[in-house]
Amino acid sequence: MDSRQYQIALCQLPQVGAVTARTLVSYCGSARAVFTTPVKTLLKIPGIGAVVAASIRKNADHALRVAEKELAFTEKNNIITVFYTDPHFPSRLLQSYDSPALIFFRGSDPELLKRDRIVSIVGTRQPTDHGRANCEAMIEGLAQAGVMIVSGLAYGIDITAHRKSCQMNIPNIGVLGHGLGSIYPVQHKPVAQKMTENGGLVSEFIHDVKPDRENFPMRNRIIAGICDALVVVETAASGGSMITASMANRLSCEVFAIPGRPQDPKSAGCNYLIRTHQAYLVETAGDIINLMGWDESTSDKSRQLKLIPDLDPCDGELVGIVKNNSGIGIDQLTLLSGLPPGELAAKILSLEFRGIIKTLPGKRYVTLN
Repeated sequence: MDSRQYQIALCQLPQVGAVTARTLVSYCGSARAVFTTPVKTLLKIPGIGAVVAASIRKNADHALRVAEKELAFTEKNNIITVFYTDPHFPSRLLQSYDSPALIFFRGSDPELLKRDRIVSIVGTRQPTDHGRANCEAMIEGLAQAGVMIVSGLAYGIDITAHRKSCQMNIPNIGVLGHGLGSIYPVQHKPVAQKMTENGGLVSEFIHDVKPDRENFPMRNRIIAGICDALVVVETAASGGSMITASMANRLSCEVFAIPGRPQDPKSAGCNYLIRTHQAYLVETAGDIINLMGWDESTSDKSRQLKLIPDLDPCDGELVGIVKNNSGIGIDQLTLLSGLPPGELAAKILSLEFRGIIKTLPGKRYVTLN
């Protein structure tokens, strides 16, 4: 039996989510081995209790039959299955605790999933004309940096990003909240077909899974986990885009937001992310290219300031902590430095002014050397 069938079947077992699936494979050695390992052995695996072990045995045959049909569908429709142990699996996504154990990809080249300079773009499903224009201008500007665009193929900002990327022949990927047996919304099917010529479609669901509401937060974690940078174009104070931005921050992904008018409810989310230091304020693609260090015309010397040598011992120790723990959060920095919060804040501000430390969204810190 094809190893891919076991991989698909593993992800169809009740009580076995993405985290549990990876745990089982880690201890058993492969997806195939999970189905042949005795229950008494499964029970010895941390986190695998009697309920999960019993579910594996009870549902194994059904899951394998479902997987057999799914494998036939993938082969008929030029869909590639990418298990988390496969070389094509997005390495950034693996950094997420609950990343999917298996994804389905239909497109031009699965290597796109691992390429450099991936930018996810999210926003409201009911954008203003101004929001759509900002999105298109962002795509046009990012094109010069050789990026790949990722979004969710939904109404509004998502489809605007995909359409513009296709028009400019920029590789772009849509992450779906349903299986690859259909396209939702159906009006976006022509764009989705165009995307597969120079990009693709990704889903963690088997082909006949419908676009149910609970699937979209799962979809959002892939959008956040697969990219180098996430751009929030226009969004209200709550909703999927805000959830995706929060996920991206937890994964130490750079988050950017385009500001809007103070009283505009459709910009409330972007303004909040900026105000609470959860996103950089950006107005153009050039801002993102510069902050990400993707400007090929800018020398390394001008992008990275050298540390000032005349640091006092306390400052030097603080810089050393940040340098050795790049992206460190404020809580851990307070713990490791042993400094009172007020004194620590003052030192960080001083080091920022001197170009030695940089503050990232989410109160995380890196050195500029």
